[in-house]
Amino acid sequence: MNYLKAGIFFFIIWIIQTTLLWRIWPFGSTPHLLLCAVVCFAYLYSANYAFVYAIAFGLLLDIQVQSLFGVSALLLVLCCIPAWSMRFHFNPERILPCVIAALIATFINVFGLWAIYVLFGTPASIILTIRELPELLISQAVICLVLHIIFVRTIIKDRRDRRYIGGVV
Repeated sequence: MNYLKAGIFFFIIWIIQTTLLWRIWPFGSTPHLLLCAVVCFAYLYSANYAFVYAIAFGLLLDIQVQSLFGVSALLLVLCCIPAWSMRFHFNPERILPCVIAALIATFINVFGLWAIYVLFGTPASIILTIRELPELLISQAVICLVLHIIFVRTIIKDRRDRRYIGGVV
């Protein structure tokens, strides 16, 4: 996948995240689509895609949604690290490590956002944060699973691997 296709995909995800998702999502807390996309890209492809688009679209998200500038970009970059490090230990075609990386990234994002808000004096309740966490973890895992199934097909096979039949579910 090249940077242009990835950029178009992240732009579409950003549009859905900031305009449509909170209106059409039937459950309480809306999932973070950019977080799922960044984790999947860090796990499946090189970390360059994930880091570049985490910073770019994290800053756009900060401009539009957050009260503190740079928070989403910082947290999205920090969320890339577990998925990127899992890539070296597991086969990128496997789904379970990608979902686990998404769950770890969700913890980093939720508690990192709470900690930054408390650090800068913005009122944030840990009780509300913990109350929304189970639903958020389930929705993030499902969305990351779907994104992984979609994008695992684009991994380029090695021409010397005669047993490669495509992405493994």
